[in-house]
Amino acid sequence: MILVKKDIVDRINKGDAKAFEQLYSVFYVYLCAVATKYIYDAEAAKEIVNDVFISVWNNRQSLTYPVNPYLIKAVQNRCLNHLRQKRFQEISLTEVQEQLLSYREQMIEQDSHPLAQLEHKEFEQQIFKAINTLPEKCRNIFIQHLYYNKSYEEIAETNQISSSTVRAQIKIGISKLKDQLSNLRSVFFFF
Repeated sequence: MILVKKDIVDRINKGDAKAFEQLYSVFYVYLCAVATKYIYDAEAAKEIVNDVFISVWNNRQSLTYPVNPYLIKAVQNRCLNHLRQKRFQEISLTEVQEQLLSYREQMIEQDSHPLAQLEHKEFEQQIFKAINTLPEKCRNIFIQHLYYNKSYEEIAETNQISSSTVRAQIKIGISKLKDQLSNLRSVFFFF
C-alpha cells in the first residue's frame, strides 16, 4: 500500500504546491489503475483521477491524514458517477442502425414480390416523415448519425456543440420517434 507522510498532507492543507505535486506523483498511476479496473477505459480513468486531484487541491484545507482511503474512495465514487452518466447518456444507435439494416436486408430478400416493394417504400416514407417532425436541431443531429453514420464526436465538432448534447438530442429523437411510430410494430421493435 502506498503511504504518504502526514507532513505532506499538512503542507498541502497550507497550500504548498510542491507537496501537492509529490502527492500527485505518488498516487497518479495507482489511482489510474484503480479507475481502469472499474470503468475499463484508460482515457476516462485518467480524466477521473485528474478530476479527483483538482478536487483535492480545491478543497485542500479539508484533506486529512491518512489520505489513501480518501483518494481511493473519491476515485471509486467518480467511477460510479461516470458509469451512471454513461448508461444514461449513451444510446446505442449503432444497434438501431444494425436492426434497420437487418430489416432492409429482409426487405431486399422479399423484393421479388411487387407488393413487398410497395410496403418497403411506404415504411421508409413513414420513418422519413416522422424524422421530419423532430425539432430542427434534433432532426439534423439524428440524420447525421443515422443516415451519414457520423459519430457523436464528429457531429459535436461539426455543429460546435458537446458530445453530451449530441447524445441528449439523439435520445430525444428516439423517444419522439417511438411515440410517433408506435403503430408500426416493426419500427417499434428496433427502437
